[in-house]
Amino acid sequence: MELSLEQLAARLEACEADLEAHRGYIKALEYGLRAVIASHPNPQVLSLAWGMTLAGAADAHAGEEGFAFNGAMQQAMRNLTREVVVGDVGAG
Repeated sequence: MELSLEQLAARLEACEADLEAHRGYIKALEYGLRAVIASHPNPQVLSLAWGMTLAGAADAHAGEEGFAFNGAMQQAMRNLTREVVVGDVGAG
């Protein structure tokens, strides 16, 4: 099946729109998660739970996804870890 340039352009445009929508959804989740981290009543428990989550997430996705997924997930986990650790230190 050979696609015309117009069909390829339409598919690319649809993928770009879908990707933009997903980015917006993820950004909203990021803001929500930051609010949860900032307002957690027990930062030490949150930090402990996050540490367990990190180990489980690494095991759950080891070798299953592509380079872009794994890179993005690792970056997000690092950023969230900074938020949890900063929240934990600031609460003491």
